[in-house]
Amino acid sequence: MSKYRIDNRTLQLLKAQVNLTETFNHVLRTAPTRECLAFRLKVERGATETAFSVELGTERHTLTLPSDKKTHLKLADFIEEIANGPFDPSNSSDPVHLPHSSRVYGRFETQDKQRVLELVRTGGVLSLDMGFDLPLHVAIHRTHTRRGATIILSIGNKSPNTRCFTVSDTDAEIYLMVIESINHLAAAATPAAHAA
Repeated sequence: MSKYRIDNRTLQLLKAQVNLTETFNHVLRTAPTRECLAFRLKVERGATETAFSVELGTERHTLTLPSDKKTHLKLADFIEEIANGPFDPSNSSDPVHLPHSSRVYGRFETQDKQRVLELVRTGGVLSLDMGFDLPLHVAIHRTHTRRGATIILSIGNKSPNTRCFTVSDTDAEIYLMVIESINHLAAAATPAAHAA
């Protein structure tokens, strides 16, 4: 069964709309077949909390949330749960199926940093899972004639976000530059609706 998902554009709209008192129309789509499911969202903004009413066909669902930075993510989870049924935590290994409010983008864990350090020393290719839909690819070519490396970082398929640079320095300095570039690329790849 195809799951209806809120895309990044709609998530950005929700981020703005949770701060307004108004009625909005949106569409949920399935990933492979692009089937549509229209819904109406009524927002009533209060001083400390916001009331939402989601109308899907003849069904009406209501939710009241405290007004904070993650309100739009919790609302998105609520809407997807209405369209798809309750969230199944047994499938939480796939970041696409995690609730929006639980997703963490750009996480760069210690074992990944260790793998990058080894890559800086030897050269090669590495794919890092940093919580995005696609992995972040790191390719390092080491020169044999002098201390240096050419680094290519990339994330994405159709129009990938890419960084490429050459460094001539010690392994420790090269490692620090690669880590900094990975963090910059991860920040650029984070969906706007999730960015702090």
